[in-house]
Amino acid sequence: MKKLILSALALVGMGAIATETYAQFYVVKDGRVIFSLAEGTADYIAFENPNKIGTPVDLGLPSGTLWADHNIGAMNAHDAGSYYAWGEITTKDVYNWSTYEWMDHSLDTWKGCTKYTFEDGQTGGVWYDSEGKFIGDNKEELEDVDDVAVQTWGAGWAMPTHEQMQELVEKCEWEWTTLNEVPGYKVKSKAEGNDNSIFLPAAGYRRDSGTNYVGSYGHYWSRSLYSEGSDYAWGLYFYEGRVSMNSTDDRSRGLLVRPVLRSSEQ
Repeated sequence: MKKLILSALALVGMGAIATETYAQFYVVKDGRVIFSLAEGTADYIAFENPNKIGTPVDLGLPSGTLWADHNIGAMNAHDAGSYYAWGEITTKDVYNWSTYEWMDHSLDTWKGCTKYTFEDGQTGGVWYDSEGKFIGDNKEELEDVDDVAVQTWGAGWAMPTHEQMQELVEKCEWEWTTLNEVPGYKVKSKAEGNDNSIFLPAAGYRRDSGTNYVGSYGHYWSRSLYSEGSDYAWGLYFYEGRVSMNSTDDRSRGLLVRPVLRSSEQ
C-alpha cells in the first residue's frame, strides 16, 4: 500500500488546504506551490505530529517519578523516536565532535567542550588554561534551555537525572520482549497492586552518519554529566540479559530520550 505522511510542523504557515476531492493535491506557501501530488499517486494522506507529547505512567517508584509512555519524536511506545546529542535540542544528519554544538571547533575532539564542564583533572581540555587552572562553568546538569524534553514537550517534562534512571533500573522488573515486533524491555512496576509498565525499544544509537545496533541495544540519555569526565554524560544502556545505569557515552553521540514528568518541587 502506498502511503504519504506529511509532518504537521511542515505545514505551519501554509495556506488553507481544500478538503474536497480534486485530481491534483497542492501545498502552497507564500503564494508558491511547494509540493504537489497527482491523483492515484498515494492511497491516502496522513498528517503526523512529530512532537506528540507523552502520557505519564505511574510505576509506583519510591520517589514518585512518573515516566513518559514513549520517546521524544515517537508516535507510540515501540517507535524509536529521535536521536539527540547530549545538550542539543535538534536532530541532525551527522553525530560526532565536529558537529557538536558546545564545542571549540578549532579542536573538534573531546578536548573542545565549551559548556558543562567541571574540575575533572583533564587539563588537556579547554576548560583548563595553559597553566592547568580550571576555567570552566561547573555545570554538571543540563539547563532547561538545553534539555530537549523541556524544549519539545514543555516545562512540565524533563530528561531524567542519573538518580531517576538508577531508580528505574533498581526498583522495576525488566523483561526482554518485543512490542509490535520491536525488541526492547518491558519495565514493570514492583509496587503491590500496580500493573503499570512502559516499553523501551532497543533502537541503538547514532554515530557519524550511521545508526548502530538497532534491535539489539538501547541507549538513553540522562540530563547528568558523568562524574569523572566533562566529555561524557550518564546514560541508560541495555541489551538482552543486561541493564545498566552505570554507563556513559561521549556527548556527541545521538541517543534516545525518554522524559519524566517534573514534580512540583523541581
